[in-house]
Amino acid sequence: MRQVIMIAVVLFLLGTCAQAAPAYGTKMPRQKEFFFGLQHYEIFDRDLNKDNGDLKSRQEHFLLTYGVTDWFSLDLKASVGTIEHEAGDGSRIKYNTPVWGGGYGFRVRLYEGGPVKVVSGFQHISIHPATVKANGEKHNAILDDWQGSALVSYDLKKFTPYTGLRYGSADYIHRINNDADRVFVSEGRRFDAVLGVDIPLTPKVWLNCEGAVGGGQALATSVNFKF
Repeated sequence: MRQVIMIAVVLFLLGTCAQAAPAYGTKMPRQKEFFFGLQHYEIFDRDLNKDNGDLKSRQEHFLLTYGVTDWFSLDLKASVGTIEHEAGDGSRIKYNTPVWGGGYGFRVRLYEGGPVKVVSGFQHISIHPATVKANGEKHNAILDDWQGSALVSYDLKKFTPYTGLRYGSADYIHRINNDADRVFVSEGRRFDAVLGVDIPLTPKVWLNCEGAVGGGQALATSVNFKF
């Protein structure tokens, strides 16, 4: 019962104060191992700079991780997603038809001793929803989200919490009527504190939940499989 309560508290904290492109955590495959996963990532509210309003996004990712060595892994995503932008003047554009997206990254295990692991990595996500028409104009949008991170975890057997720092940025790229000039609206490059937890279901299946303390609200959850 105590384990269930602790997990519920962690999930609540992540859901209410999270903002980040997911850093995957510290669980990595050994050499020539594969991890597969399905991830839902939802940005409930991300503030944009220079009074450009805020951004929301809903994304679904198929995850593939390969252990190049015991200490270095490659992370790939095949994705679809939607974007909603509310401008500073109150106007709203919804890109509700997902078309394609994807991501890539890598992680390096810097230390492993007993229940403690230290991992550093880089992750990037790009989401490209379908073009929409609003007020007689065609609107195209791309969401680019990237980060570098350094994480430390402690294995408690029943679950593994981790924390650390990430440095990254999110760019909302908006083009009107296929104009070559694009408007980049970014929340700004910043440091955030990462919070996450891995919860094993079987020796080869686990859940992950992750976010980062920042100025917006988002949550990444995934189910993962080891092969």
